[in-house]
Amino acid sequence: MSATIEVVETAAGPFEVLTRPGTTEPVLAVHGVSSNNRLWSWVLDAAPEVSVVAPDLAGRGGTPARPGPSSVPAHAEQLVALLDALGLDRVHLLGMSLGGFVVTELAARHPERVCTVTLVDGGLPLEFGEQGPPPAGAVAPRVRAQYAAGRVWADEAAYLEHYRGSVAPLTGADDPRMRALVAHDLAAVDGGLAVHRDLETVVDDAVSVFASGAPAEALAAVRAPIRLVHAPWSTGAGSAPMYASAHVARLVATTPPLVSAELVDGVDHAAIVMTDHGASACVAALRANLGS
Repeated sequence: MSATIEVVETAAGPFEVLTRPGTTEPVLAVHGVSSNNRLWSWVLDAAPEVSVVAPDLAGRGGTPARPGPSSVPAHAEQLVALLDALGLDRVHLLGMSLGGFVVTELAARHPERVCTVTLVDGGLPLEFGEQGPPPAGAVAPRVRAQYAAGRVWADEAAYLEHYRGSVAPLTGADDPRMRALVAHDLAAVDGGLAVHRDLETVVDDAVSVFASGAPAEALAAVRAPIRLVHAPWSTGAGSAPMYASAHVARLVATTPPLVSAELVDGVDHAAIVMTDHGASACVAALRANLGS
């Protein structure tokens, strides 16, 4: 069946939600820090039987930012309000990058709402070493500079070229799903197109992951089965990964609900979900959870 897009009103504010009916129990799919719900196009194609509910997180795509500071726990609570509005008592969770941290937090806070958790290169605590996480004051300026969106683009093709060159070099330049993804990031302005995600929300969210020990506490509280797929590179071949294999192995050994972790060959942080090869690995882990 084809996907539909609608705005869903909730107690936590409106969400733009992509819904694709299927034959499985529902899967709540949550995208990354600077992405939107079109991220899941490759997974939808690879798993036509799966029932997917994919919101734009607050401050991205068609979902407006919420008042006040944002954080991973705030997103988790907002998504519970979305489940309430949709009448979904229990769901399987699928999260990529920031979305992985959000669904892990949701599973820790609301175990009665969660069947399983599938993580895509995110959601596990980062490896900070003995010094612990960096201060927020060191993280926020770097993230703000990275995602500042003042530039005006002549057209979608120009922004897509920039997007692939900066964060997704292993994705397909001619893939129509890439064009749909970046188009959902853009809004018309004088002189062309501009990215319309909320910068302060993005910065707050990044700080709550990269300058916090909270993800480790959330993972320790999860009781639902967790499966991870992760990438050997971050941005392009040969780059340092989000998670070193040794770090993942230690977490598997010490986290009973983390029942599997697969390193997907030939992908980076974006290509693990934004290519057919990467999406097939995501879907294999998701199907294993749906069948558990």
